[in-house]
Amino acid sequence: MELSINKIKNMPHISPQKIDKKTLEKIYKILFSAIINRNISQKQQRFAFAELLTYTEKIMLGKRLAAISMLSQGTSPYRVGKILQLSPTTTTKLQIKLENEKLLNVKKLCNILRKGPLQHYLENLMRPLPHYGTSPYKLFKEE
Repeated sequence: MELSINKIKNMPHISPQKIDKKTLEKIYKILFSAIINRNISQKQQRFAFAELLTYTEKIMLGKRLAAISMLSQGTSPYRVGKILQLSPTTTTKLQIKLENEKLLNVKKLCNILRKGPLQHYLENLMRPLPHYGTSPYKLFKEE
């Protein structure tokens, strides 16, 4: 399967220049403190990450969280792939990682998130498609 030039341009990439482990750990520490810092409002975090992450990165992270959440609830990899438009390879790899307990922390995070907006989103995502005349945006409107 050949990738189009547009898809290649939008794919995230990492610079080929190596970074030492100590520096990388400092970068991770800064990133995670920006996510969990209680002095930064959720609104500020949302706007900052909207500026920081590319469109593709947001989709990738969102799909992975949703897929792991759905798989950990027993949804088949096939159905997860169809709903989230993920390849069978991706969903199978995530399922294997879950079975081998290599995503325990992500699974815990998904369990916590499922009590809030992720649960609402997943419920709407799993709902049958609306009848003609129903606007799809209403499926994801906060209640």
